[in-house]
Parts: sequence; structure tokens; C-alpha cells
Amino acid sequence: MYNNSKSGSMTGFFPSKVSGKAELSGQNGDGSNIAWQDYNQGMAMAKTQGKHVFLYFHADWCTYCRKLKKTTFKDEAVLSYLRDNFISIAVDTDKNQKLSTQWKVKGLPTLWFLEPDNSKISSIPGYVEKKQFLNILKYIHTKSYSKMTFNEFVKTL
Repeated sequence: MYNNSKSGSMTGFFPSKVSGKAELSGQNGDGSNIAWQDYNQGMAMAKTQGKHVFLYFHADWCTYCRKLKKTTFKDEAVLSYLRDNFISIAVDTDKNQKLSTQWKVKGLPTLWFLEPDNSKISSIPGYVEKKQFLNILKYIHTKSYSKMTFNEFVKTL
């Protein structure tokens, strides 16, 4: 993986504007139409389907999680790209502290991206606006992270 950050996270690549088990499909209580998967089921699905994993750590009380759900996660281009190219897993940190600890979640929201074999690519802390998030999804899906920085990738779009 091409990564020039010391921590292994993509925070240097992806500046934020602001720094469990979920419904399995259809309209969620948060208003999004993301087909959220249970953690274990989603990880297994990624392996069998050969899709990257989008792992979303959130909590009901988190202001920026709610903003992400109301804006970025309602964008049709984002929804379509996630549906076609990723297995999306939502983890409520209040209901699953063990997973939060395992993934070293220190703030919310935290967004992780994983290879189809469940190996870590990197994480992004905080809110990400829809255009930036769509670019991140494309960067991950095309495996451009193994060849170039995110900023270099964006210049190719």
C-alpha cells in the first residue's frame, strides 16, 4: 500500500471538513438506504464476494455521525457506489465496545476501509462530505492506494 503517513491511517490523505448489528437492508432508521450488514456476516460476505469493506463506527449521540447520515449517506452517487462495490458494515460503539476496542476507535465517526480478505487498508476519523467520500470510495475500489497518494488520485479525476 502506498502510504506516506507514520500511523498507517489515511488521515493525511483525506482531510475531513470537520475534525453491532444494524438493519440488514432497505430503509434504515437513519434515513439512509445503505444495506448495512452485521459485522461477522459482512466480513464473510466480503471474502466470498471479493468486495472491499466499508466499516462505519458510530453512536446515536454523535453529532457528526448524524450529519454523515443526513448528508453523505443520502447522496445517490454515494449510495450506488457503495451498493455496487463495497460490503458496508455499521457498528454502534455503545452496543459493541469490544469491536470498538479491537479497531482502536478513539473518536466518532470512524470510517475503516478493508481489503476483501479483511486486511486493513486504512481509517478516516470524522465527518467527510459527499464529494470527498465518493472520491475516497473510488480510490479504494480501484486499488489506487497501492500506486499513489489520494491527492495524486484526485488529480486524475
